[in-house]
Amino acid sequence: MKVLDMLRRPRAELDAPVWLRRTTVAVVLVLAAVAPLVSAPYVNFDRSMVLVYVVVGLGLNLLTGNTGQISLGHGFFFAVGAYLSAVLIENHGVAYPVVLPLAFAVCYVGGYLFGLPALRLHGLQLALATLGLALVTPAVIKRFEHVTDGQAGINVTAAEAPVSSGLDRDQWVYYLCLLVAALTYLVVRRLSTGRIGRSLIAIRDYEAVATTLGMPAARTKTTVFALSAALAGVGGVLYSFVVQYVGPEAFGLPLAIAFITMIVVGGLGTVPGVVFGAFFVVYVPQWTAELNQSAAGITYGAALILFIFVLPYGLISLVRWGLAPLVACIPGRRSDGGRSEGTKDPGLELEPVATG
Repeated sequence: MKVLDMLRRPRAELDAPVWLRRTTVAVVLVLAAVAPLVSAPYVNFDRSMVLVYVVVGLGLNLLTGNTGQISLGHGFFFAVGAYLSAVLIENHGVAYPVVLPLAFAVCYVGGYLFGLPALRLHGLQLALATLGLALVTPAVIKRFEHVTDGQAGINVTAAEAPVSSGLDRDQWVYYLCLLVAALTYLVVRRLSTGRIGRSLIAIRDYEAVATTLGMPAARTKTTVFALSAALAGVGGVLYSFVVQYVGPEAFGLPLAIAFITMIVVGGLGTVPGVVFGAFFVVYVPQWTAELNQSAAGITYGAALILFIFVLPYGLISLVRWGLAPLVACIPGRRSDGGRSEGTKDPGLELEPVATG
């Protein structure tokens, strides 16, 4: 029981010296930049898919981990981004870089309009409402066959590498995904920490008190839902570039389960945890399928049960637990850190937000 209690305990963010943080970031970026140049195309494909999941997971984790709103419908916005990309590029000749901001805008508006009535619901009710989006997505795609080509799907031939770059297509798409994922990570990290992050957590844990202090809880939750939907749409665009095909069967309920599994396994409310979760949902089903084809189907369900009951704060809590003693011994100037992301803090100070 002591081991189980230890695993179920939340872990504060590592309070590493500033020089170590910057060195770690630099090393990770260098390795990420060099990796596709020395890897086979199928390896770059898998890594690009990890980055696609990272973009989606960062938005969903901001919604679920920081504001406590459970959404099973982000596969719908993912599909909107993917099909918007395919239709505009293949049928209307739109340049592929233009599709990314366009998908962000379209899914942001769609997410905001859906979030206005949906976020009046809470907990299981909201999860069931958004589950409806996941269930109807393949049917809606097939229904509008004149636009989506129905069951046949659409082949996507965009995002070819410029001749002057000297890169193969798989390498170019990987770098595009890496750029978008890195920018998304920085933005979400900024939103999750500091005054905004504390306000989101206050609304999640003490909504009545937060509203009393002037925080616009309903508007904030709707805006976060819209932002997370927009990032799901951007992830869908990147998915169409990586896979080069969009079809209705790829956007059903299993995709919604994969998204939720990713943020639970990585660690709810933790930005770095999304990266661990993305690696999990891309690689673990592949490994289990090699052992038994039917085993891949139960991977997500088994992982959700295991992590909810045994490791509720995700893989990131294990990493922090293992590295904390080592990091504490490293000399150097430390920034103001050490707060556990997304977990309840008894000393949380609620900061009023102007409603103006």
